[in-house]
Amino acid sequence: MARKVVGTVLKILAACLLFAVCFVVAGALSGLDKAAQQASPSAPSVQAPPGQQGAAAAPESPSSPAPQPGLLFPFLIFSVSAGVVLSYLILRSSWHGWTLAGAIFVGMYGISTVATQVETLFFLSNKMPHGMIRAIFLQGAIAAALFAPLAVLVLGKWRSFSARTTSPPSRLPISSVVTRLAAIVVAFVFLYMFFGYYVAWQNPALRQYYGGPEQPTFFAALKVNWMYNPSIYALQVFRALLYVACMYPLMRMLRVGRWESTFAMAFFLSVWTTILLIPNPLMPPEVAYTHFRETLGFSIVFGSIAGWLLSKPPNPVESVSAS
Repeated sequence: MARKVVGTVLKILAACLLFAVCFVVAGALSGLDKAAQQASPSAPSVQAPPGQQGAAAAPESPSSPAPQPGLLFPFLIFSVSAGVVLSYLILRSSWHGWTLAGAIFVGMYGISTVATQVETLFFLSNKMPHGMIRAIFLQGAIAAALFAPLAVLVLGKWRSFSARTTSPPSRLPISSVVTRLAAIVVAFVFLYMFFGYYVAWQNPALRQYYGGPEQPTFFAALKVNWMYNPSIYALQVFRALLYVACMYPLMRMLRVGRWESTFAMAFFLSVWTTILLIPNPLMPPEVAYTHFRETLGFSIVFGSIAGWLLSKPPNPVESVSAS
């Protein structure tokens, strides 16, 4: 038993190291280093629409981490956090091989890069250095493509050694699927605006950075956004659907209880916010840290809600056989 625990811990540590290496290699191959050299923390403020309180998603760290005094520790936190959570998902999965690697790739790349950078394009496309957005998308794809299959292999989940077959999970009625999806979208939009206003937009430095005015109340801010920038609501609905599409394969591969699935999705979404702890040449530290607190709170709450709603009821056949 002790040997098995030690072996699992060593595998997880190896996965964390693998994540860091893949992230750095992807930064070099994508050309992100060169694009980041054009960035400057003293860049002009990003002009937000009148009353905009939903803070823009902070762009992914535009430079590959290097062993510098102010960079090493935050990058270590990011790598260990992501490595541990991804290892947990892989080890708790009932899938194996390329199927499992594909689910990890979709979840990892979709949440950490695509869903985030869609918002970056919306808010910051005219402020980003030339080639930065393309390099960020490419880096995320390379890192996920390298890490997913290698992590599955390192963690010993490439082949299934069990001959036991399990019944497919029970299907939800279409009406229940539509209701749950609608609830997830509403929760996403509300929580995005809620944490954007009460966490991010309360910081004067962040309002100055985005060039947006202060609003007296949360509902006043919602009203002003609806009047002057209604497209932000459509954007968040689209992002909510992206989140669901990326989380769904992870939920399907986990054959665990509903509560464990809920916590798993909360941790999975939250872990990507730690990248904001890494020094970012596009964003002052105070602004980046405010975004970290904002997105961390949002990810924990929304991840829990989405994880609970996306969980399917247990298959009656499996429940009877388990008992």
